[in-house]
Amino acid sequence: MSDSDNWQSESLAAATDFAIRCAKLYSQPPLSEPTLVGIIKTLMTELWDRNFSQEEIRTAFQAALDDMPRYAAGEERRSNFDQRPFTHF
Repeated sequence: MSDSDNWQSESLAAATDFAIRCAKLYSQPPLSEPTLVGIIKTLMTELWDRNFSQEEIRTAFQAALDDMPRYAAGEERRSNFDQRPFTHF
């Protein structure tokens, strides 16, 4: 495997693991805790604490948001039958 392939595999694994953990936390929050908004805010601060610049973080979040309509193909959720986030496929 090339370095690029390894990087892409590790990147996908990290994103998948993070999404699964987010879905699990989202499905059982304490009443006083924010759900996905709180998780994403904390992710942003963790990135900043690891010396990513505000511009790098902002650009990455905006690029992801800008790509969402293409990826989601006009659908609001992956499943129209279940409104809860998936912890597995």
